[in-house]
Amino acid sequence: MEHRFKYLKLGLHSRLVIAGVAFSAAALLQIATASVLIGLPLVALGWFALALKAVTNKPKDTGLEEWRAVGDGEVARIADSLKRSKKLRMATVGPAVLKVLFIFMVMVPSGIAAFSGSRMGLALFDFCLFAIPGLFFGVVSVHVPYEFDMKLARFLAAMNVSRPEGFVLTPYLRFDKDEEGRDVPEDLRLMLEPKRKPADLVGVQFQASINKGANGYVPYMYAVVLTKGRNGPAHLAFRTMRAAGFEVEAGGDESYGTVVVRQETEGGGYHTSDDDCERLMVLMIRALQKVA
Repeated sequence: MEHRFKYLKLGLHSRLVIAGVAFSAAALLQIATASVLIGLPLVALGWFALALKAVTNKPKDTGLEEWRAVGDGEVARIADSLKRSKKLRMATVGPAVLKVLFIFMVMVPSGIAAFSGSRMGLALFDFCLFAIPGLFFGVVSVHVPYEFDMKLARFLAAMNVSRPEGFVLTPYLRFDKDEEGRDVPEDLRLMLEPKRKPADLVGVQFQASINKGANGYVPYMYAVVLTKGRNGPAHLAFRTMRAAGFEVEAGGDESYGTVVVRQETEGGGYHTSDDDCERLMVLMIRALQKVA
């Protein structure tokens, strides 16, 4: 337990003794001097002895960015882990709010009474102060990567679209490493490829970004057709494609061509829902069927 304390290299027993002596001395001084304030430095000393490090599952990134092909099962495992983390975080919110309300409802009136000279008010006020380490120190913080979680939901919707035989959808995860060398997933892409394809076609990559909308940050998925150069039949077919509700933007250079297919952004289209991502996947499958 010692390694979880913030300050001093002392055992739990020694810390409890220091805190007990400090809290007792604070109460005696307050009673002897009829002053609430005189005991507060000793209360702070007790808090110092009992101060705990915060507990969190948030990894410390090392800055590594490694894209790696993974199976559908790995994506499902990460989605399940995020789901459980969100449930755990919600489970910790209720008790934390109740503790704050309890302390506030008792401390405010008892503090007013204590500063007015009431012994009972002083006892309740000190009780709140002495209880703070047990109620609030060492709080567990459950981390959920906000942006990655929003993106993942859209990718899962796209992955659930039924694909014709002869099409391969490969998830690619971008991993970082934590201080212990464990993989930390940070981003996701999908690569859709027909097994038989034109010589200049690499595949269709589905990416997602986070845009700031009128009501906060929202996910936006789009498709990028990757080709070898810009003069082949696949690049020509995709850069001339038309689809209601989507915009097509050709780019790239003579070595690597790109065609971005994205939802129109007029009228609030900066946000892609699960249905939008499914429509995009269906659109790109049909477009690939025409060139494969």
